[in-house]
Amino acid sequence: MCKYYIGYTSNFDLRNASSSGGVGSAIIKYLLTHHRFGTAITFEFNKVKCQYEPHIIHNYDDYNNCGSIYQDISLYSFIKNNINEIKDGIVLTCMPCQVKPIKSLLDKNNIENFIISLCCSGQTTVEGTWYYYKLLKIKKESVSHIQYRGDGWPSGIKIVLDDGSTIKKKNYTYPWTLMHKSLLFRPKRCLYCTKKTSQDCDVSLADPWLKEYIENDKIGNSVVIISSTFGIETINNMLDDKELELKEINEETYIKSQLGTIEQKAKACEHRTFNKLLSYMGKDGSYYKKIATSSESFLKLHNRFVRILYKVF
Repeated sequence: MCKYYIGYTSNFDLRNASSSGGVGSAIIKYLLTHHRFGTAITFEFNKVKCQYEPHIIHNYDDYNNCGSIYQDISLYSFIKNNINEIKDGIVLTCMPCQVKPIKSLLDKNNIENFIISLCCSGQTTVEGTWYYYKLLKIKKESVSHIQYRGDGWPSGIKIVLDDGSTIKKKNYTYPWTLMHKSLLFRPKRCLYCTKKTSQDCDVSLADPWLKEYIENDKIGNSVVIISSTFGIETINNMLDDKELELKEINEETYIKSQLGTIEQKAKACEHRTFNKLLSYMGKDGSYYKKIATSSESFLKLHNRFVRILYKVF
């Protein structure tokens, strides 16, 4: 039986720097600093590769609170390749589709774990971000750093260039929406995914896309779904220690906050032919993808074509 809450970390700086409420970062900090776990995973931007990369850490001082990462990362492979670096258990954040295989890997190796899952509407390949730079008419080689979310809610994308200049775009606005809606930079598994959350994790987190928060919240709140006894114990301890400010909500409120994505994922099985065609169109190196992404005008035509195909299939 899941428990549902909405709220934020009591640490204002942590809350403001996070994507929405900072509850995930607060849990990681709490479990590391209280020595409940000895290992966590953080993500750092690699300028040379122009993408985020995961890193094993054993001290919260090394944690990079970087907000959301709109970039698909093979976290299972990373953990498998670095499993010997895990000491005294691990707390980590991942996508719903990654929870079960990662948990199975850790359990198989007798590694205690606390898994935080982010409610997911579908990932984007790193090439999608690189194409976003192209739409902004900047070269990826000139990007010093990018942050997709953070610095308030719902915030947006901030790009820092080598010359010190900064480009800021509000959350989910043009031209990110042009690239994102094309579905040409969507991992194949995301096209068929029906998972919004995972019951196998300890805690799931989501944005509170509810009218009262959209209109009034400028700092951030998190929808918190607790799926395990360990999760309930941890959240209760953090509440007792005044680390979190949460109020209990019901499942209907959670569903309302994520209704669009839930409905979209529910239809994934109904549109398998459409998704199969999209998968072919978005295949790396395909002539269609090369033509569709050759200019902004062609991508807009492609998006119109996709809307027609969706209705047909």
